[in-house]
Amino acid sequence: MTIIDFHTHFFPEEIAPRAIDKLIETSEGMKNYTDGTLSGLISSMKQNGVTHSVTLPVSTKPPQVQGINRSSAQLKEHSDIIPFGTLHPEMDNWEQEIDFLVTSQVKGIKLHPEYQYFYIDDKTLYPIYDRLSEAGIIVVFHTGKDPGPFTCDHALPEAVKRVRHLFPKLKMVAAHMGGWKVWERVEEVLCGENIWFDTSAVNKFMPQKEFVRLCRKHGTENILFGSDSPWYDVGECIQWVDKSTLSSKDKELIFEKNASFLLGLSR
Repeated sequence: MTIIDFHTHFFPEEIAPRAIDKLIETSEGMKNYTDGTLSGLISSMKQNGVTHSVTLPVSTKPPQVQGINRSSAQLKEHSDIIPFGTLHPEMDNWEQEIDFLVTSQVKGIKLHPEYQYFYIDDKTLYPIYDRLSEAGIIVVFHTGKDPGPFTCDHALPEAVKRVRHLFPKLKMVAAHMGGWKVWERVEEVLCGENIWFDTSAVNKFMPQKEFVRLCRKHGTENILFGSDSPWYDVGECIQWVDKSTLSSKDKELIFEKNASFLLGLSR
């Protein structure tokens, strides 16, 4: 079975221990299952049969963006890593940074409305969304609540839907099955919209019957496997999806085919 993990994180080796400790300290119930480094991620991939991992960095301040994106571009030397980049809503030179991502063939970015303190449907983001749409860059949004010390209202289903309708060409991935811990609203508001959901960070909180129902209502062709490593055990996440009552064909779509299509790995 081929498995692409669409939602992973790592930190530079020199800051990984501090970053892990700080996030655990400020986020209720969080635990790390790797040491938070790239080598730790690759080791976990090999252990669990993951062929490719999409890495999703987050910039918490505008000055971090350029360095993160250039480091991400260099990761393409790892054939099993698909590095995404980052943007920050408050940065000035976002147009040039998008051009850099396109030139460097970085396929997508991660935006985290809670960590970056912006509302997903804020009109000041519209020019950025428009340019990302034109560039064909995938955008993975953290959606729903968050275990950290946040208001947790920056990317709720109604706002996600508003962005979807305003920017129909934007390649949108709503992480955590469309909205972490707001899945009832996701089912009412987002199911059937042209948005990919990923499965990251749901196996410990969502009943499997609800997961299967959500997958079927939204369409399994729109679901991407994701773990949220290092915060979740990759093997446990794989087993949770694999043990669901979804068909083998549906699981193949979720584990590999949907991500392969979105990332342009299969033509």
